[in-house]
Amino acid sequence: MKKKSARLKPVEQLAEKKATSATETMVSARAEHSDHEFKLKELVTYRFEYIEQYQARGKVGMQSGQLQQYQQFISKLDVAIAQQKAVLSQSLMVLEQSQVHWRDKNSHKRAINKAVDRFKKQEYQITERNEQLASDERNTQAFNNKKH
Repeated sequence: MKKKSARLKPVEQLAEKKATSATETMVSARAEHSDHEFKLKELVTYRFEYIEQYQARGKVGMQSGQLQQYQQFISKLDVAIAQQKAVLSQSLMVLEQSQVHWRDKNSHKRAINKAVDRFKKQEYQITERNEQLASDERNTQAFNNKKH
C-alpha cells in the first residue's frame, strides 16, 4: 500500500501548479494596471502642457479658428483622460480579483504541503519505531542464542 504522502503527491503538484498560475495572472494584472496608470499620467501631463501652450499663445493673441482648435483638442484630451480613468478602474478591479485568487490558491497549496509534511513526519516516526523494534528483536534473539 502506498504511503499517504505519496498518494497526495499529485494533489500537491496540482495545488502548486494552480498557485503558480495564479501568481503569473496576478503579476500580469499588476503590470497591466501599472501600464494604465502610466498612460493616464502621460495624458494628464500632456493636457497640462497643452493648456500652458494654449494660454501662452492666447496672451500674444490668436485667431478664433486656432482658439476653437485648441478648445476642441483639450475636450478630446478630457474625453481620453476620462476613458483612461475608466480603464484604470477596471484594471484595478481585475488586479484585486487576481490578488484574492492568488491568496486562495497559495493558502490551499500551503495547507496541502502542511498535510503532506505531517504525513511524512508520521511515516518517518513509524519507520523509525519499526526499525527500533526490529533492532530490539534481533538483539534479543542474538542474546538468547548466546545463552544456549
